[in-house]
Amino acid sequence: MLPLPTTSPPLFQPFTIKDLTIPNRIVVTPMCIYSSLDGLFTNFHLASIGSFAINGVGLIIQEATAVLPNGRITPGCAGLWDDAQVFKLKEIVDFVHIQGGKVGIQLAHAGRKPEDVIAPSGGAHLQWDKHHRAPCELSFAEIQQVIDAFGAAAARAARAGMDTVEIHGAHGYLIHNFLSPLTNQRTDHYGGSLENRARFLLEVVEAVRANFPAEKPIFLRVSASDLVEVEGIEDSWEAEHTIQIAKWVRDAGVDVLHVSSGGNTSQQKILTSPGYQVPFAEQINCAVPGLAVVAAGFILDGPQAEEVLKSEKADFVAAGRTFWRHPNFALGAARELNVKAAFSQQYSRGRTIHS
Repeated sequence: MLPLPTTSPPLFQPFTIKDLTIPNRIVVTPMCIYSSLDGLFTNFHLASIGSFAINGVGLIIQEATAVLPNGRITPGCAGLWDDAQVFKLKEIVDFVHIQGGKVGIQLAHAGRKPEDVIAPSGGAHLQWDKHHRAPCELSFAEIQQVIDAFGAAAARAARAGMDTVEIHGAHGYLIHNFLSPLTNQRTDHYGGSLENRARFLLEVVEAVRANFPAEKPIFLRVSASDLVEVEGIEDSWEAEHTIQIAKWVRDAGVDVLHVSSGGNTSQQKILTSPGYQVPFAEQINCAVPGLAVVAAGFILDGPQAEEVLKSEKADFVAAGRTFWRHPNFALGAARELNVKAAFSQQYSRGRTIHS
């Protein structure tokens, strides 16, 4: 083994946002595992999240967690609309903290993708595809109910001891539906101009910020583009719109932007390759000072993640399914970068191979 460097590479340097210091720049992105009953977290969640914490991840963001029962993608999705859902969540948080990691939770409403399909605008022409139901247009009162539910869920996350919450504004779920002109055809003050289409998001941010400790950061997941290149569709959600709302949410209380893409229409064209979404993160990172940025998209190894940070394309690097294949991804990245990374004290004797 090569001599250990005297200074850790950026991937294994801590990063502080407000009062939260994350021990390294590796993030587990939220991944649905459809293992809840009545929205309750289970021992499988504890084992899954715990496996990442044991293996040295800096920040784990738990799966999309519905703020209302009708906001679940499936009946097996997690929820945080009821106080009873806090107990198991706190057990998971406490375990991650014991291992030296940090943990957040993604708060979501699935919009026009669940079984109970709601959206900013209704009609058969706005259904995701032929396998989904046509969405019903939300009334003003229903919009306010969802906003209030995001705030209440943030308060429950705080009671569970979460280090951060992430608002899910990506992948064709409700907030993304409001942002994109493809799915928002309202004529009131929640539709039309970019300012109006962003109003719902900004009101959600306000509700979450008011109900989550001021000293703790808030993340926002966004799709930087609808990824639509179809003849006849000229008006969709694109990177320049994301840059503008990034400035607005920064001023409204969001501290970190977690950048993804697509998910809002079945007509999307996604060309996947290692790091394929990183250019979107880089664009935003360059254009919006004062907002930390998470890059994602087929992050497969330590050198790839390190290059994103060294070239200042983002402040964090997130991986998802890579962690399902390799729960010890962070330790593997440390070996690849010749770093002695921190991981579970109970496993510490495993650092050395004895003959």
